[in-house]
Amino acid sequence: MLIYWLFLGFIALMALVEQGDREVSHRANFVWVVFAIALILFMGGRWRTGGDWGNYYLGLEPFYWLMVDDAAASSKDVGFTVLSIFASWFPTGIVVITMFTGIVLGIALTIFSLAQPRPWLCMMVAFPYFVVVCGMGYMRQGIAISFILMGLLALERERVGRYTAWVATGALFHATALVMIPLGAIVSRRNRLIVIAFVIVMTILAFRTLLASRADSLVNNYVEADAESAGALVRAMMSAVPGAIFLLFRRHFALARSPQLAWTALAIAAVAAVPAVEFFPSSTVIDRLGLYLLPLQFFVWSRVPDALATSVQQRQVFGLLIVLLYIVIFFTFVNYADHADAWFPYRFWLFEDGLCLECGSPRDF
Repeated sequence: MLIYWLFLGFIALMALVEQGDREVSHRANFVWVVFAIALILFMGGRWRTGGDWGNYYLGLEPFYWLMVDDAAASSKDVGFTVLSIFASWFPTGIVVITMFTGIVLGIALTIFSLAQPRPWLCMMVAFPYFVVVCGMGYMRQGIAISFILMGLLALERERVGRYTAWVATGALFHATALVMIPLGAIVSRRNRLIVIAFVIVMTILAFRTLLASRADSLVNNYVEADAESAGALVRAMMSAVPGAIFLLFRRHFALARSPQLAWTALAIAAVAAVPAVEFFPSSTVIDRLGLYLLPLQFFVWSRVPDALATSVQQRQVFGLLIVLLYIVIFFTFVNYADHADAWFPYRFWLFEDGLCLECGSPRDF
């Protein structure tokens, strides 16, 4: 457990001492480079650590023992299938998958954080849930969200085509990422009808390619089965609160029109997710789709001190309160989450002996 708190403590310290910068001009200095490498190794080098590790471990078995066509037919997403095929070339292929996840998530989150006025505060908000719970608990969706983070940065510059490409890439690893494609049509001001038509066509093509064959099973598994997720309402509130703050004070955030439209749409979705959890037949559906609203937390909380405070002292207080909030969130997860024990103790694969997935598969997950 110590390594988690060391990461969180370092990020918290850096978040408390950094100075906000409305004119964002952050570049990756030596500290950020070292931290990003450490974060990638932390996520990517884990062994039997994380809520998803056992499922992915066992899910990789067919790619060792079956023909590629048979294994691919049982896989869910094109991008992850290709990654699994590549991973099966190595005796410890699961580490290839976790390391790929760590690289994609670590780089995307670092770039996104550096684009915010308070990058360390952004990282502080992201670490407890996005890095630890999502990145080490829902790997495929964590990869998809990472590509969406890159897309949101492109969307702020009204590059709808590039945004769509990032989202489509994310959908190769988790097809539900397609729900984010229409956001591109919302922010466009130039050639609006052409952009809307382009987004509609891309959505249809992507749906038919990536999701159509799985639509029935998704409905059966989540909606018709009335699948419920413990803590779904709390997780919805985590995005709804910064969403409401943004909607109430969005003029204070001093954004250009395109990014303001994008974040307004996400904020509205985050607020609407709260009643949806209560009234939709399956809270799991809302909970999983709500993961795509996580960037709203990073964006809003990293800007709140400079957007709402009127003095240096107030900015410091806002920053401290946000840091304490996410320390409490992580403490709650560690001590009270139903499956938190899957993350402890943290194990690193280089310190393990005799690892070989081809030599046999443990069934104790």
